[in-house]
Amino acid sequence: MKGLYLFSLVFIFCSCVSESENESTITIEVNDFEEIKLSSEKHYFEEIINPSSLALQGDMVLISEYHNVPDEFPRIHIINSKDWTYDKPKGRYGKGPLETAIPEFIGSKDPDNFWVYDYNNRKISTFLFNDTILLASSDRKITDPSMGPISLVLAPNGNYLGSPRENENKILEFVPEGKLIGTYGKHERLKEKPELKNFQISLLNGGRFGGNPTIGIYVIASVYRDLLEIFDYHTANFISVIGSGTKLPEFEYHESKFGGMLSFAPDVPTKYQGISISEQYIFALYSGYSPLDYSNSGLTAKEIRVFDLEGNPKWRFILDRSVSQISINEQTHEIYGLTTDENPGIAVFKISKVLLE
Repeated sequence: MKGLYLFSLVFIFCSCVSESENESTITIEVNDFEEIKLSSEKHYFEEIINPSSLALQGDMVLISEYHNVPDEFPRIHIINSKDWTYDKPKGRYGKGPLETAIPEFIGSKDPDNFWVYDYNNRKISTFLFNDTILLASSDRKITDPSMGPISLVLAPNGNYLGSPRENENKILEFVPEGKLIGTYGKHERLKEKPELKNFQISLLNGGRFGGNPTIGIYVIASVYRDLLEIFDYHTANFISVIGSGTKLPEFEYHESKFGGMLSFAPDVPTKYQGISISEQYIFALYSGYSPLDYSNSGLTAKEIRVFDLEGNPKWRFILDRSVSQISINEQTHEIYGLTTDENPGIAVFKISKVLLE
């Protein structure tokens, strides 16, 4: 198959420490949601070049840049959502002490600090909100080989939870020093492709990972399957939410020195592109567009599917513009999204307070 789109690569191996065997499944249809249209206001900042992700911490919106931004530009931007002004840059590019290369935010409610995991440099860095220094205030190197390229979120007890890109388990738990202490959930075999091994299935099921440590609910949102996997940290139970688009996409599996990778044709539509969890609901950014659509028109996702914490469908928010990542502001009843137009910025969608009560 020519022109295949590279989705994921990375090899992660770890031994099983503990796992969850309590799993249930919910099957949904598009008609199960109440459809609501949302309009937005866009805020543009010339300092932001090619944003890759965003996170909300207090009143501050954190924006990271893609790896292809020139080295001399900062990797992180802080935006004040109270008045939508540019606060300051953070994150000097590099591989040295206190520098960062590919930052991924580890969300928290700390008013003074924020954390990023830089898997390229294999470290967790702490940044101060209130100083004007690009460098991190401290670094913590990760030595456990299980902690490779992986998205990290805080667990309720202060540990880290991660969803590895290639592993027999769905979720791994690490102590702050980076040592693996637990694993949760096994990838189920697929009747459509019984020949696939667990590591291959993990690549197919993988995608965005988010959580809310206050309530202990975490979600893996698959990029290439109509699948959400909801994990309750307190009970170690999983709920799989499977949509109507259950047909598996065609792909090829390749081995490399970095581990396995899946490749897809560029016209294969993607599913979930982002995840954000409030204290009552799961907000899943749904795509339906392919990488080819993005290349031709900048379209990534214009729909947010909202579920309760047990995976029951509530609303489909139809957006007036395409976004690539989302975050929820529960205090102001707003959704923030990174726009995918020629001059990317932050789109603000207002949600009716009545809906969320």
